Amino acid sequence: MTGATLLCLVAGAALVVQNALMGAMVARGTGLTGALVFNSLVGLSLLGLVEVWRNGAAFPLRLAERAEPWFLLPGLLGTLVVAASLYGYRQQGATVTVALVVAGQLAAGIAGDAMGLTGRKGGLGLETWIGAALLLAGAVLILRGRGAA
Repeated sequence: MTGATLLCLVAGAALVVQNALMGAMVARGTGLTGALVFNSLVGLSLLGLVEVWRNGAAFPLRLAERAEPWFLLPGLLGTLVVAASLYGYRQQGATVTVALVVAGQLAAGIAGDAMGLTGRKGGLGLETWIGAALLLAGAVLILRGRGAA
């Protein structure tokens, strides 16, 4: 197992724990947006400290010099992912939410790889399509088992 594979598996598990904890925050009265703000502030603070340690206190100025308007899109998309996951967990549980998020990621990933948007070279092999079909079938079975499909 490669380091990237292990990191992705750990990140997937961390998302489940993150959303469970954020759901508990919402239950304590923060509201969905309040939980998202707190989540973002903690992440931003940690990353800011890491960058100050790595590159010195002037890093925000260097970052601002290179910034372009489209640099806002990843943050907006990341907030959408976290918000949708948190909302999904509270409305339909972790299993259905994860199945739907992964199915969406898989579809977009296949399209991105096929169009060369991700930096991956070469076509998609038969194994990729079989794996995608199995993952999609699994998502459908999960949804049907929960009465969501």
